[in-house]
Amino acid sequence: MILISKTLRYFIITAQEQSIRLASIILCITPSPLCRTIKMFELSLGHKLFIRTSNGLKLTSYGSDLYATLLPVYQEVCDLENKILKKTTRNNNSSANFKLGLDHHDYSYLSPLFSSPLFKETKKDISLEYYSPDTTNMDELLKNGHCQVFFSDKKLPCPPGVIHKELSEDAIMLAVKNDIDIRHRPLDEIIAGNVLVQYESQLNESINQEIEEHIEKHKLKLKRVFIPEFYVQLSMIEKGDAIGFFPASINHVIDDRKYKIKLLPFDFNNKELLIQRHVYFLKINQDFVNINILPLISSREKEMVY
Repeated sequence: MILISKTLRYFIITAQEQSIRLASIILCITPSPLCRTIKMFELSLGHKLFIRTSNGLKLTSYGSDLYATLLPVYQEVCDLENKILKKTTRNNNSSANFKLGLDHHDYSYLSPLFSSPLFKETKKDISLEYYSPDTTNMDELLKNGHCQVFFSDKKLPCPPGVIHKELSEDAIMLAVKNDIDIRHRPLDEIIAGNVLVQYESQLNESINQEIEEHIEKHKLKLKRVFIPEFYVQLSMIEKGDAIGFFPASINHVIDDRKYKIKLLPFDFNNKELLIQRHVYFLKINQDFVNINILPLISSREKEMVY
């Protein structure tokens, strides 16, 4: 990060992960300096930002308002940094800096990586970087060394020398509180009259459109609440205050944090909604990816080199 302060980045990532351990993994630091930075930030502001619960960290009312205020600014500066990086020819590809890039915020299917030895024990500086799907040029990112592996839910034009692997598709599931009684109840009945938490509409636009069409076709009356914070959504579902639609890979997060949530298969207009997963990397990084990354992610035996 060139333009974003360490304190801001630490706060945003911790708020999104709601876990010091997972945030420190993504930030590639140990928990101690992260805790110190958050504590100093709280002292400077004169307000508590997080409280500890049995399910991890939760934002206080002040912390939630601050996060909502800072997130748009943070994302705008991130996009600006990406544009700056695209204009430079500096190659950052070294053995001490290995970056995993994504063009969307949904990285639940990568959660096994976050608790793996790849992040915990490796001597490499491995980080996860988000790139706006509207401005991202995957070829430039890889060949200029801004990231060594790029994950996308889209099949992108594959330039010469780039290896493309198609990963397993991810089915959209209905997430409900663990103890909800679903016996002899159609899923449409569970949805009707409930609160549905979703990401902003611009994320996974085609998937959201399919969900909206199903709701409209079956005349399901419900309240939609668009909440960008992934773990706030899960907390609402666990308390029984809402339901949600998530990719099946979220099971990694549910199991890791012991959320009292279950996922139910759901047919949208008599068909599954599937999210595609694709990974791209240069041939020079093929061994590292095949040995350290792909075994932790279910993938199809399909590989194309152009």
